[in-house]
Amino acid sequence: MAYNEQSRPRFYYLLPCIVLVSLIGSITLFLALGVGEKGIFTIVTIGYWLAFGIPIMWFVWLSWAFSIYAIQYDGNSLTFGFLGWGVKLQNSEIVSTKVVEIKWIKWGGMGWRIKGIKSIGYITSSGSGIEIKTTRKGRFYTFNCQDPQSLLNDLRTGGITIEQDSAV
Repeated sequence: MAYNEQSRPRFYYLLPCIVLVSLIGSITLFLALGVGEKGIFTIVTIGYWLAFGIPIMWFVWLSWAFSIYAIQYDGNSLTFGFLGWGVKLQNSEIVSTKVVEIKWIKWGGMGWRIKGIKSIGYITSSGSGIEIKTTRKGRFYTFNCQDPQSLLNDLRTGGITIEQDSAV
C-alpha cells in the first residue's frame, strides 16, 4: 500500500528557456548601452542589475520549484505537488476523494492554480486526476495523476472515503 509517482511537467521546459533568453538579452542590453563603462559599481550599474537580476532570479527559482511533480502515499499521509510547492495531508485531514477529469483551460493554466475560494489545483495537463476534500478550512485539492485508480485503491485501504467520478 504505497503509491509513488514522479515526473517532469511539460511546461517546465519553458522556464529554463525564459532564464536563458533573459540572461542573453540583459547582458546584450548591458553591453549595448555601455552601462558598465564608467566602473563596475556605479549607481546605474547596480540599478540596472537590480532591475534585471531580480526577475531573472525569480525565473531561476520557478525553474527549480516546478522541475519535478510528485505524488506519494505511504498509508498515513498523502504528499503531492511540485518540488518547491507541495502539500502533505494526513489521513485524518482527508474527508473524501474522487477521480476527476481535469481540463487545464478551466483552471486558467498549468502549475499551481486557484479556482474559486477553496479549490487549489496542481495542474500539469488535461487528463485524469484526483480531487480531495479536506478538513483544512473545507479546502479542495485537485491534482493530475497517472494512475488514479491505483491511488484511490491505496487511499481506500487507508480508510479514506471514495466518491463517484466527475469532471473539473
